[in-house]
Amino acid sequence: MKKRGHGHFPDDCWELIFQELRKDYERDLDSISLVSKRFLSISNRVKLSLNVTDGTLPLLPNLLRRFRHIKSIFIYTVAQKDRDGVVDKIAEFGVLNLETIKFFGLTEPSRDGFRALALNNNVENNLKVLDFCGLISMQDNNLVSIGDCFPRLEELRISAGNQIGKDKVAARITDDGVDALASKLKELKQIAFTGDACSITDKSLISLSIKCIKLRKISLCMSSISQHRVTGDGIGFVMRHSPNLTSLSLVLWSSQHSALSFSMENAFTNAKNLHSLTMGRDLISYKCIYLLAEARPPLKKLKLIDIKGQYFVIHGALKMLLQACQLTLEELTVRGWPLTDTGMGDLAKYLSNLTYIDLDRSFGLTSITFYTLTRSCPLLETLEMGYTNGQEMDKFSPEYLQENSRMRHLDICENSWLTDTTLKNFGQVCPNLQFLGVSRCPHLTNFGIGEVLRRCPAITRLHINGLEVSDIFLDVVLTIL
Repeated sequence: MKKRGHGHFPDDCWELIFQELRKDYERDLDSISLVSKRFLSISNRVKLSLNVTDGTLPLLPNLLRRFRHIKSIFIYTVAQKDRDGVVDKIAEFGVLNLETIKFFGLTEPSRDGFRALALNNNVENNLKVLDFCGLISMQDNNLVSIGDCFPRLEELRISAGNQIGKDKVAARITDDGVDALASKLKELKQIAFTGDACSITDKSLISLSIKCIKLRKISLCMSSISQHRVTGDGIGFVMRHSPNLTSLSLVLWSSQHSALSFSMENAFTNAKNLHSLTMGRDLISYKCIYLLAEARPPLKKLKLIDIKGQYFVIHGALKMLLQACQLTLEELTVRGWPLTDTGMGDLAKYLSNLTYIDLDRSFGLTSITFYTLTRSCPLLETLEMGYTNGQEMDKFSPEYLQENSRMRHLDICENSWLTDTTLKNFGQVCPNLQFLGVSRCPHLTNFGIGEVLRRCPAITRLHINGLEVSDIFLDVVLTIL
């Protein structure tokens, strides 16, 4: 290892230290770069991402020269001419290690930027991820251009919104554009379509499944406005003919909920390889979840967003699915469901391997569910349980005192059942919390916040928006002293 300048550490060691700091918060490198020329040089090497806004656009050439190891660029611009200018400057300079470009700002696709980027051999050869979630008016000809310009892409996110200006025809993405794209992207592993202008059908899924054999993840988030025609037949085809597919996200709204749900019921009979699954409310039914449980996929992540109909009808099927995935499931989201403490107690016995659970807006839960999960899930690190609006106050008993030392993140905001005593008990159960969210909990006071801070000294992030509290930290400090 080489030594440069003063100090006992060689540059390689400092670089490792700066890399660890970057993982927590990359802006820390800004302060480090001011210490010395040596630290400036080392911090320049370890910076891997760059945010470009309208304000920083004039500085972009200098930034690209300074940070030669950038791998990701995030473009936040509002004006169309600025968006085109950013892409042109990146193309002209050519960031050697650039692997990811993400666009934000609700502007239209760059007019000639795709082809300009492709003419730069460094970008063409290294670029693996394109995210157009911030663009509008994406259409078939843009998909054709992407396929022609970036044949080595591995991840692609397309957003097709209906926001259009005067004298412009609404753009749409159709099966023709997806088929042309799939024909060119042989290395594609992940693809996502979102927005109200995705008018695709099962033909698009069939094209992707047949032509992109390395495909691992498909995400579809489309409303009935988009007039999509994705059915269970298309999903079932993908399941049968995409051997590498392990992740599927389907948030599809339809004007005919029952018809869409029925068409999906047999789609999951071949879901034996899925590691991650997300489903929106129009797809969730007893039979759909039951057949998924019968397939026994090795799910690690399961997200079920909202529900139509009566929960007690689906509860039995959900219990079967959790039992089937008990040994593999690590992350569970059941958001917007009318759950109860009793129902969660029935499910918790199959959640022993969970590290993350999100129960936001699951109306009917109280502190009882918190105690149940911290006891039943010894590996649990994150619990999201906001907006549950259960009516029952804390029923703490000595049997709840089993400590969960793994819990780091607890968000229980906007819950009317949360009192000072309840929060104090939560802190006693989870003493190693680092994040606590209790915003807009009307019954909390200085006392409760102070007690939980005393019991959880590792808390570094505290969200207390909407609380009538004051001098919390002063009270805690004076008590410790």
